[in-house]
Amino acid sequence: MTQILEVFLSGITHGAVYCVVAVGLSLVYGAARILNFAHGSMYSLGGFLAWYLVAGGFDFPLWLAVLVVVPVLAVTGVGIERVIIRPLRGSGNWKINTIMVTLGLAFIIENGLQLVFGPGTHTIAPFVDGTLAFGGIKITWYKISIFVISLTLVGMLELFLSSTRYGQAVRAVSQDMQGANQVGIDVNQVFSLTFALSVVLAGIAGILLAPVFLVSPLGGWPPFLKAFVIVVLGGLGSTKGAFVAAFILAVLEAFVTFYVGPGWVMPAWLLMLIVILMIRPKGLFGVWEN
Repeated sequence: MTQILEVFLSGITHGAVYCVVAVGLSLVYGAARILNFAHGSMYSLGGFLAWYLVAGGFDFPLWLAVLVVVPVLAVTGVGIERVIIRPLRGSGNWKINTIMVTLGLAFIIENGLQLVFGPGTHTIAPFVDGTLAFGGIKITWYKISIFVISLTLVGMLELFLSSTRYGQAVRAVSQDMQGANQVGIDVNQVFSLTFALSVVLAGIAGILLAPVFLVSPLGGWPPFLKAFVIVVLGGLGSTKGAFVAAFILAVLEAFVTFYVGPGWVMPAWLLMLIVILMIRPKGLFGVWEN
């Protein structure tokens, strides 16, 4: 029983970080109707930048590294939207074109990271040590910390989307892009904002999970695939759906890893995805685009 509770808690803590990655991917799809295949590369980029500042030569404390990395990630997101995505919007089949372009961008970033930092893996030391033990159950303070930080980030994002003028503009564009444009909302500015938020969330998740899963130039694909499954299961464009699906699938991952092995995690995820989509084709909370 104790082991089962420990596995469950491990799944919950990872689920909170998966939620951060998935919400970023869902946010861009919801507002811009773009599936960003470079999203996982932003996860790796955030991890590598933080590692370089903390352990690669500058000896920054992690909190300072995060303060430096977050603006860089935000500018990167805006740059991707304005320089790469925006010119494609006027072209035919622009949705397919953006998938191909972001896929190519992912490969470029991967190779760039290998060129700059080398092909090896790196890690960042946890910013808090020790283990909490209660009732025979043990969980590291680091996992508790990333759980709290991740939920705080998601909560702040939801508060931003519901209580600020820019956040309400994002919701308006997500619901009706043409209508939002007609009432004076700068749709291009909303697209840039959502890309900035999405890249920041992916990068922070890469930093938080660096002590757990290491940092690798090719390490962005597993979190992207997981975020993609989470977003589809939760419902395309639904941040609420991504939140719920992230925890469901993370707990499933923890138990599959414990009882069967990590190699069966993705098959188990895909099986659950197929079953849910057979029952609810739109996902848990999704609504198809008109």
